[in-house]
Amino acid sequence: MIINKQRIGDVSLLAVEGVIKLGESARFLADALKRSLADGEGHVLLDLSDVNYMDSTGIGELVGYLVRLRAEERKLILVRPSERIVQLLTVAGVASLFPTYDTVEDALAEEAGGT
Repeated sequence: MIINKQRIGDVSLLAVEGVIKLGESARFLADALKRSLADGEGHVLLDLSDVNYMDSTGIGELVGYLVRLRAEERKLILVRPSERIVQLLTVAGVASLFPTYDTVEDALAEEAGGT
């Protein structure tokens, strides 16, 4: 798995490529989200357009960091999650908790300015 991080204004953009599942890849995602949380400001955009598989462990990490970011009045925003990821979020009953956009540009236009 590869995660490319960049700052766009006060927003952290994490572009994820590969597979997120139980084990090293889920820990790698958790570490990247933890670092973004530690930045202490702005929303976190998670670009999932190049994630070809995610299991329930990855979903658990997303939900855990959603809660942590919300505690700081920040958002975890998903960009172009696959149908499988959307289905897993729906089954878990948390899909509606994540702002979701088709492109990074759309997410930035809607979310970059505030909390």
